[in-house]
Amino acid sequence: MSSNDVPTRADVPESDKWDLRHLFADISKWQEDFAWVQQTYPLLTEWKGKLGKSAKNLAECLEFEKTIDQKIERLYHFASLQLAEDSANTEYLARVGQIQNLLTKIGETSAFLIPEIQAIPDEKFEKFMVDLGLKEWRIQLHKIRRLKPHVLSEPEERILALGAVALSGYDDAFSQLTDVDMKFGVLTDETGREKPLTQSSYSSFLIKRDHELRKRAFHQFYAEFQDHQYTLATSLAYSAKADVFRARARHYPSALEAALFPDDVPVEVYEGLIKSVRANLKPLFRYFDLRRACSVWASYTITTLICRSSGKSKRKFRSIKPSTR
Repeated sequence: MSSNDVPTRADVPESDKWDLRHLFADISKWQEDFAWVQQTYPLLTEWKGKLGKSAKNLAECLEFEKTIDQKIERLYHFASLQLAEDSANTEYLARVGQIQNLLTKIGETSAFLIPEIQAIPDEKFEKFMVDLGLKEWRIQLHKIRRLKPHVLSEPEERILALGAVALSGYDDAFSQLTDVDMKFGVLTDETGREKPLTQSSYSSFLIKRDHELRKRAFHQFYAEFQDHQYTLATSLAYSAKADVFRARARHYPSALEAALFPDDVPVEVYEGLIKSVRANLKPLFRYFDLRRACSVWASYTITTLICRSSGKSKRKFRSIKPSTR
């Protein structure tokens, strides 16, 4: 492999790779758990229409669903981390696709859960909450009840579950474009050697002492994004459209409120934070003015701001008179 080639996963030393054996010893173990979930999740329907009959039924169903969720979490993390290793690997892509399809089926099957929990009369629900079998579920159940104005009927929840993967397609397209298709070329470093410029190596170029090298890295990196600006803009647009669709489908006044409501954050808090930041930017601007005044560079840009600040730095600053401002 030449010095200007991006190393493949096989070229990376084992010491520099994360160890996925903590999740699954090998792919056969992953396949075993995947098959178990496939065979087991349909049993959720045994509690359909029964959640409001007793606290025992509700607790048993929630514990069963938790068992499924814990398996799915390990399966998904393993598959997604493998894909992060090599986004062009067809085997890894297929594995993530398997998980996404399985999640869609589980979402469809479990669509009755939240509507049934919210249909429990308030008086009966409060009696359920003192049952020791639901002790660990009290916070989660109260959160579910808060969402009642935005939870749809079971058939409608099923439709949203079926469309979940399709509605997130923009994210997969963005990842494949930026992680696989986009090529950033090579750069000649301070030693005269050609090195590949990638999303991983970009930050290492920005902390080089050579200002011109940092500048070339910055402009070359973002030129590739500029060349794909319309595809990226379309991806962002469909991300916003998906957020608006979900918000309107669940009867939220806006996509912003849909994003904040699950964490019980008022819109006023979010807007107040932004307003406060905008109202107090002067100290930050003054800091940049000071750095610009001290800098030896003719122009002060992002590539002069981002530079090594370690004790080994040899940057020089020119003297300025104290300001009385």
